[in-house]
Amino acid sequence: MSILETILVFVAIPLAVYGFFALVTLRSKFASRPRYRPGQAWDYPPVWWTANPEGVGQRHADGAEESTAPSTVRGGASGNW
Repeated sequence: MSILETILVFVAIPLAVYGFFALVTLRSKFASRPRYRPGQAWDYPPVWWTANPEGVGQRHADGAEESTAPSTVRGGASGNW
């Protein structure tokens, strides 16, 4: 093997493989729009998120009337299993 073939096999081909994978992994970073970073001005209208957009502002009907019986509901942050 000549010096040129040795450099091609041991240097150029591995660099080409690394360069290909670098372009594939960084492609989405270069193609996407810039992300919001804390401290930057927010140029978009506010968006309120809710799990039930149809029920925004509605109150639950069940449990509206008060009961004098002790509650049997268990759970929560300090509940027992």
